[in-house]
Amino acid sequence: MLVFPSLKDVRNTTFTYFSSITIQIKAQRSVLFMNTAKKILLAEDNIADVELTKIAFRELNLPLEVVHVSDGQQLLDHLNNLATHQLDDIALILLDLNMPRMGGIDVLKVLYKDDELRRLPVVVFTSSSHDSDIQACYEYGANAYVCKPLDIQDFNQTIQAIANFWGEINVLPSFSKVTL
Repeated sequence: MLVFPSLKDVRNTTFTYFSSITIQIKAQRSVLFMNTAKKILLAEDNIADVELTKIAFRELNLPLEVVHVSDGQQLLDHLNNLATHQLDDIALILLDLNMPRMGGIDVLKVLYKDDELRRLPVVVFTSSSHDSDIQACYEYGANAYVCKPLDIQDFNQTIQAIANFWGEINVLPSFSKVTL
């Protein structure tokens, strides 16, 4: 005689399974971030967005340092002044599109041509939802394109989702260990 579990038993088992996964992920997150303090390079000219972004990351209580530059040229200068092993400290670049001196798409073009720098994860974080911007960003190597939410709570949740994926789930290559 076959005995099938009840729906209640299946739900309880599923809940226990997913709860244990959540606990394991949280444990791995703490271990991952305790060993290495990562940097997020924020290329943004709007000071209000800079402050909102810093606050949102700070509220996550992760050992992430947000390094701010005001335009694309400053971002490239910062990256070019780092030694190869220091690139391993960068969790991601949050890149606005519309900035003075050098905009985000022009930054992506430069990064795309550089064998080392193109391996850095770039999340375009902008108010633009134009299809032409989205297409251009992906053509020049952006790893993600995220439109900035207008609502503060949505903004914080978006930053949390970015941090969860790029800081906890995604695995990045090491710049100092890659040999091709």
